[in-house]
Amino acid sequence: MKARENAICYVCELALPRPERRAARAERQAEDAMRRMRDNPHSAERRAARIEAERRHDNIFGGY
Repeated sequence: MKARENAICYVCELALPRPERRAARAERQAEDAMRRMRDNPHSAERRAARIEAERRHDNIFGGY
């Protein structure tokens, strides 16, 4: 499905002026980079550890 979405995006962008196409491409690249940073193999462990730390903090300090 991703390939089809890329093809549709490409065709839609052809209608844009050159500077806007360049800006759209840069935006997609930035979003991909953020997604790679967010969805790395260690992020699930870190999220779980953060939630556990917050739970412990709430138990100790009564939710403050």
